[in-house]
Amino acid sequence: MNLKRITNSYNELSVLEKKIVEYLSNHPEDVINMTSRELADTLYISKTTVINLAKKLGFDGYTELKYYLKNQIHHQDDPKESQEDMLFKNIINDISEEATKTLSIQNEDNVRHIVKILMESKTVYVISRGASKPFGSYLSSRLAMLKIRCILVDDLNLIDILSEHIEPDESILLISLSGNTKSIVDISKAAHIKGSKVMVLTSFSDTKVQKNSDVTLYCYAKNTETKHNDLISRIGIHILIQVILQYMQYFVEEGRNDKHDLIRE
Repeated sequence: MNLKRITNSYNELSVLEKKIVEYLSNHPEDVINMTSRELADTLYISKTTVINLAKKLGFDGYTELKYYLKNQIHHQDDPKESQEDMLFKNIINDISEEATKTLSIQNEDNVRHIVKILMESKTVYVISRGASKPFGSYLSSRLAMLKIRCILVDDLNLIDILSEHIEPDESILLISLSGNTKSIVDISKAAHIKGSKVMVLTSFSDTKVQKNSDVTLYCYAKNTETKHNDLISRIGIHILIQVILQYMQYFVEEGRNDKHDLIRE
């Protein structure tokens, strides 16, 4: 396996950086399945040290370093296949895995519960921040097309105001891949305390926001550290939104009786 891109500058690295390079070289199969946090914990160093080393070695970040390792492993198994070909295949496989695993963990009762809340609420506030904003905009506009009184809230100041004035017959739908964004967690607490229904779309992990949720839909994501990497895929979030919209669309288009049957359940 050719890992020259990682080992070439070994003598110029610090003691901690050499420790990381040695682990990368000796355990590449393990590293490609680790997050930067998991690698840092394994080596008893900070995550920042891992990320800084990746950039020092010429990668855009830790994710690209993992792609490099994965490509080298597969290239060793099939030397006729180019690094570019393997990179593309890995990207396709990762996207396919994210979609497949997200769909596999869905539960109809949870989807039905969210649709019920959306239909019963006087007003639904869709709240999203950062790179999740476009998904909030998409969801709120489609809910409006389905005759749901919906307001998109993506401004931090408006989120603070909403936390003081939300009413029990209103609901909020929060979109957060990490599930730990402070403004999202704060509004979930405020709404929960005031008796408003709280719906959450987030990654399948132990997130803070889900603790205040009446119903949560989870998606699969390999990486949820969005604070320093807003290029992380949100395909899973988009799938959750589409499941909700298509489920609700059926009841809206089939007529009022079906809609009432849904709400009574």
